[in-house]
Amino acid sequence: MSGLKKLFSVVSAAVLAGSLATVNVSAIEAYDPYSYDRWGDAVSSQVGYTADYFVDGTTIGCGSFNEPGDMYISHDDLMYIADKGNNRIVITDLDFNLVGEMSEFSYNGETLTLKGPAGVFVDQYTDYIYICDTDNSRVLKTDRDGNVDRIFEKPVTELYSQELTFNPTKVLVDKAGNVYIVVKSVTKGAVMYNSEGVFMGFYGANRVEATSEVIMNAFWNTISTEEQRSLSTKTTPIGFTNFDVDDEGFIYTVTDSQDIQTDAVKKLNPKGSNILETLGATDVTFGDNPPTYYSIYSKKSSLTDIDIGPNGEMNILDFAHGRVFQYDKLANLMFVIGGTGEQLGTFRNATSVESHDNHIYVLDSRKNSITVFTRTTFGEIVTDATNLYNDGYYEESYEPWCEVIKYDGNYRRAYIGIGNALFQREDYKGAMKYYKIAISRVRYNRAFEGYRNIFLEKYFTLILVLIVLLIVLSAVYKKAKKNGVFGRNRKRRM
Repeated sequence: MSGLKKLFSVVSAAVLAGSLATVNVSAIEAYDPYSYDRWGDAVSSQVGYTADYFVDGTTIGCGSFNEPGDMYISHDDLMYIADKGNNRIVITDLDFNLVGEMSEFSYNGETLTLKGPAGVFVDQYTDYIYICDTDNSRVLKTDRDGNVDRIFEKPVTELYSQELTFNPTKVLVDKAGNVYIVVKSVTKGAVMYNSEGVFMGFYGANRVEATSEVIMNAFWNTISTEEQRSLSTKTTPIGFTNFDVDDEGFIYTVTDSQDIQTDAVKKLNPKGSNILETLGATDVTFGDNPPTYYSIYSKKSSLTDIDIGPNGEMNILDFAHGRVFQYDKLANLMFVIGGTGEQLGTFRNATSVESHDNHIYVLDSRKNSITVFTRTTFGEIVTDATNLYNDGYYEESYEPWCEVIKYDGNYRRAYIGIGNALFQREDYKGAMKYYKIAISRVRYNRAFEGYRNIFLEKYFTLILVLIVLLIVLSAVYKKAKKNGVFGRNRKRRM
């Protein structure tokens, strides 16, 4: 194992050193960009996104923000900011020119105001704005003029325990007009309403993490009496904290607990099943990988928001480390962005992430500002190669992956991408070379099988002739030996 790891490090360093003479690297950031090697250890990487600038309420012209908790970019390129402490929704364009504010609303002749709004969403099909009026225990569905069409409140049903508070924090709407609300006190999943506002149940509940304590409790429950089971500790899942919906209608969720990996990130189909598992993402560690040798000193990730980009990439915000982890649609890590601190590009309380075109926006509730990141040249090349690769254009992705290695010899997926391109060309020997550098054993074995089959096809006739010749020679030798040919020759010499 150590020999293979050393080979990868040496080859990567050599490629990177040779490329620095001809390629301009990205500007130095306030944070250290990195990726992970085959063993999950952090290795230095090029910057995929660079922090361009930040804006606050004063810059925008709406007065200072006060603990803003959420933001959302609508289909018509407007940004809606839930300014929680100021009880308002601020609307800007993507150049942060002030478009308007929403703080008062009209409903059946009554004037409504916000109190601690923690979430906002805009339905691209109807243009209705959904606002989590958290401290008023409701969600407002309103048009841009502040005319409220519907109010979503605590469901009056035995399915929803009336002992639980209704404190909505996030909301979204699917293509069918169904409304999903994350309620802080609910662990059964999102509270779901149909387009008419009728409570439909719960959607996308997390599973219980299979810890040793949970397994032991399950064992004792199988052998306990009914009375003992009624007195035992009930195991309940941890509710997810945020979500987003992609253009195809799939809902993605994140859970900010630092104590679980099960269902930390999910992509849900209409039935509420996690289809990321079918993509082979069950072993992915979303957020920071704990260091191999000093994990007891590391701080675990706390995933607090997720944004889905136009190509299915997942931008996942890690509140604990102030970082955005960008994954492609197959859950392969692309870039790590940001960090904790006071400089541009770092955060104190990163609470929300959004993306548009080649930009990523991060909201900081303590700095009361939004930081704008722009994709670098390196980031553009990686994104291009990744999209071609994920869409099945392996050969077309060959050149972009080669460019990636010129920028960053530690970028492991580039070696796999080149290997796949060569594999599609049936250049199995070349594919084996790059799979070996990437230390991808499964792919290397598959390429070796292809190389072996071609070798056998090319030399099959010759091999067959040699085998037949050996059989004939063996038969002749055995017959000659049986007739004493070799024995008589020895006697004559004597």
